[in-house]
Amino acid sequence: MFDLTEYNTYRVASKASNVYFPKSIEQVQEYLKKHPNAIILGNGSNIILTKPNYADQPFIILRENFSQISVEGCQVTANAGVSLQQLSLVALEHELSGVEILYDVPATVGGAIWMNAGAYGASIYDHLTEVTTIHRHSRIIKTYQKSEIEYVYRHTMFQEIPEVIVSIAFEFAKANKVKIKAKMNEILITRRLKLPQEPSGGSVFKRPNYHISVGEMVENLSLKGFQIGGAMISKKHGGVIINHHNATADDIYQLIEKIKRAVWARYQVALELEQVLL
Repeated sequence: MFDLTEYNTYRVASKASNVYFPKSIEQVQEYLKKHPNAIILGNGSNIILTKPNYADQPFIILRENFSQISVEGCQVTANAGVSLQQLSLVALEHELSGVEILYDVPATVGGAIWMNAGAYGASIYDHLTEVTTIHRHSRIIKTYQKSEIEYVYRHTMFQEIPEVIVSIAFEFAKANKVKIKAKMNEILITRRLKLPQEPSGGSVFKRPNYHISVGEMVENLSLKGFQIGGAMISKKHGGVIINHHNATADDIYQLIEKIKRAVWARYQVALELEQVLL
């Protein structure tokens, strides 16, 4: 059995019988031929592994093994396994601006595109030009222009169609390297001050259509630091659940439900889960 504990940012203990690490698009096609319904996993952020044992569910992991990146002028093309940090550092090296605000988001580019990740009002789609996918069943490769892609806040059409994101292209803007680096440092400091550094999956809920944030609601409810099993609502940020001590997926899920019930009772706001249950 393959240990998935280090392959999810909650660090929830989980194992799988069949795990594949393709190094090329051809290998992704090969593995999909064998396992068209395999779970595709990037950095494992924003997800909750709900099973301690995935004996019958194969995984295809797209991380360092699938992280080729190229730069031509202002265009950067990245395989799905490239981390947002790596993308940001390559852009910095080539004096390209547009992704520095996502520098500290612990996700792969493929996962960020699938989810429409963002921070501080910026989205991974802001500088996107095209996305290349492989169909799970036919294994046909298809490239979508940005204008063909449907996406809204934290949701994209890729969550609805049987295709696997393998490559992404961006068009960035030339900028002063010192200014780009300064912005990256500023974002890094801000996020480290606001967000917990313990294992977590990031923001648990989508931003509600309400005048205060989920974190503020949770703080007003005096729930920061509330714990179920090994899972705890962060004392630093009420919108984040941390793995305080050997948390299970059930601990996390029970805490999610606790927050939803408490917020509804006080504010009549139905929170929508941002994290994906696998």
